[in-house]
Amino acid sequence: MSAKEEAGEIHTLVACNGSTSRINEAGLHLYPVPVNDSGEGLPYAPVDWPNAGDKWGWRAGKRATSSGYFKDRYLYLPKRLQVRKDGKKNAFRSRLSVEQYLRSEFPSENINKFFASFSWMIPSKQSPSSKDMKEKVRASGKKMESLPSDSPFGAITCKAGNRICSSLTAENPFLETMFCDAYCSEPGFCRDCCCILCCKTISLDYDGYSYIRCEATVVDGYLCGHVAHVDCALRAYMAGTVGGSISLDAEYFCRYCDSRTDLVSHASKLLNICTSVSSRAEIEKILNVGICILRGSQKGSGEQLLHRIESIKAKLMKGVCIEDVFKKESCVDSTGFF
Repeated sequence: MSAKEEAGEIHTLVACNGSTSRINEAGLHLYPVPVNDSGEGLPYAPVDWPNAGDKWGWRAGKRATSSGYFKDRYLYLPKRLQVRKDGKKNAFRSRLSVEQYLRSEFPSENINKFFASFSWMIPSKQSPSSKDMKEKVRASGKKMESLPSDSPFGAITCKAGNRICSSLTAENPFLETMFCDAYCSEPGFCRDCCCILCCKTISLDYDGYSYIRCEATVVDGYLCGHVAHVDCALRAYMAGTVGGSISLDAEYFCRYCDSRTDLVSHASKLLNICTSVSSRAEIEKILNVGICILRGSQKGSGEQLLHRIESIKAKLMKGVCIEDVFKKESCVDSTGFF
């Protein structure tokens, strides 16, 4: 049985302006959308239900079937019916969860009529060639550049409109991330490439040394997945070693889920990145991030790593050859960070 038959929907393909859209049996025009796209009302969420003026929200996921529909889609209660902001009562991740809610809260309403008023299925805008593009970019090892508006891959976009978003250039390991109504519901905010603190896009230069991603498991096995610029987190006293009520020790504190991420391993990653960078100025910039992360740490591993980074920077400032700097450090290395 196909996904369309399971959903009880029959769609007709219609070509319009060079693109293919669908019309379901209720006559709704189903336009294809990008991954993580969201909106309110028809055709992917009910309107005027249960009362006039009520408008439900929707969001597409990331995974799509071979027939071009999203495997994951989410439905959100209209604002009038929202009771909590933890995502449990406001968001529904499956048709079954919606049915259970309706039977509990609106036992006298016709559930079949409810689902017939909109399309549960959402066509994906991502073209079949997008995977090939991702593999080619990843295999090339070259720095990614923004695609022009008339690019044949113009349909492949992230919610922030960032043509070099990590979700578009490599297989994203963060598929099972939890939707949040604090940030991800905002127009133009992409969890994969927008800093949760300044909302600006992150940079993928030098293996993404300048940002940190929260990989904490939050609810029902879902990951947080939000990213933040290291500099933003440091300025907001949400990274590094911070006293007071937060009390961080070479850690990052996620504003969304309140989880902590150890930053000693991130600083170690920075040191490894520097060994493959040819620019003295860029190495110094990356090392400075590591120093800011580790300064004041009481962790033994953090103190040792900070000493090594400061030693390398000092030699760099003295004009020691870049290659020799790392050779000498690695010869006496016994910490296991390389």
